[in-house]
Amino acid sequence: MQALDGIRVLDIGGTVATGYLGKLFADHGATVIDVEPVEGFETRRLQPYVPDAEPGEQSAMHRWLSTNKKSTTLPVDRLIDAADVLVTSQPAQELEAMGITTSALARRAPNLVWSSVTWFGLDGPYSRFAGSDAVVHSLAGMVRGIGRPDRPPMLPTGYQAQVIGGLTAFIGTMAQVLAREFGNADGLIRLDTSILEANLCFTEVGAVAGYGQHFVGKRLGVNRFPPTYPLGVFPCKDGWIGITVLTPAQWHAFCALLDLDALALVPQYQTALGRLEAAYEIEPAFAPRLLQWSAIELFHRAQAARIPLALVPTMAELLDVDQFSSRGAFANVTHDDDASLTAPVVPFRLYGSAGLANGHSPRLGAHDGEFA
Repeated sequence: MQALDGIRVLDIGGTVATGYLGKLFADHGATVIDVEPVEGFETRRLQPYVPDAEPGEQSAMHRWLSTNKKSTTLPVDRLIDAADVLVTSQPAQELEAMGITTSALARRAPNLVWSSVTWFGLDGPYSRFAGSDAVVHSLAGMVRGIGRPDRPPMLPTGYQAQVIGGLTAFIGTMAQVLAREFGNADGLIRLDTSILEANLCFTEVGAVAGYGQHFVGKRLGVNRFPPTYPLGVFPCKDGWIGITVLTPAQWHAFCALLDLDALALVPQYQTALGRLEAAYEIEPAFAPRLLQWSAIELFHRAQAARIPLALVPTMAELLDVDQFSSRGAFANVTHDDDASLTAPVVPFRLYGSAGLANGHSPRLGAHDGEFA
């Protein structure tokens, strides 16, 4: 038995956000059915691709999102009666054309949890706007201060904003599922998750202060994060090291680590803000010293001196990080074409009934016969 055995979830949204919401259900035992159009969900066309895979089956991102799920191209109308959860991302007009309305669902599935995950929510000033992960990161105040002053800000790549939206929607949806299991709620419930609002948990203090005080901070450059300095990721002889030096004790220990004792005694450098104002003087002094050691050497030397330095693995090194390996943070995703890829598992553990560590990803329409 797994924690969510017996729960049936239909996903007709077909986005990274709804896919991740469904993955959290599926990897803990729920029956999650991707109800796809005949051409498949849009996620089936997202990069990166699995080499030599056939069209419609090549997206590694989709394979990860769809582990332990079922796929059908049958109409959602055939499946809705037996569902506990319906996950959507479409606007109301598109759902109405599919026969999905509050009144229709209340008749056919009166205890359904209807969970909608969209960029900006179902109503409000942004509700009709198009969105993207980059737009959400920007609106959440996470982008403007990152990068060189003479160039546009640096944008994160990938689908992190949608993953956070899917995780947030899972929490709310799971709460309603549990409420029904415990007899504390009944009737159709519709949940509305805004991916933007979910990502506001990452909003920097500077962005909030700018909104309240109408002060727009300057973009100071790479590895410049007011008011702390040094703070950022720097190259070493072999690899990369993450540095956070905040307190006077940390600053003095950091200088001693790199044989820069004279630098430690400069009066202006005794505060983080003072060091930030002098970053273009300080960095040329310490950055070359980092190149004398490998990242692992610096990491262990810093630990002994109680300096908060962190190893920063590259993508090529990520799977071999010892703590990730010992905790089983990555596992294989398989497919009918025998190709296998390694990807992160779900971000939490239930000790009484552990979730599945990824699993099998179905082909488009693989379960049509099961639900026909």
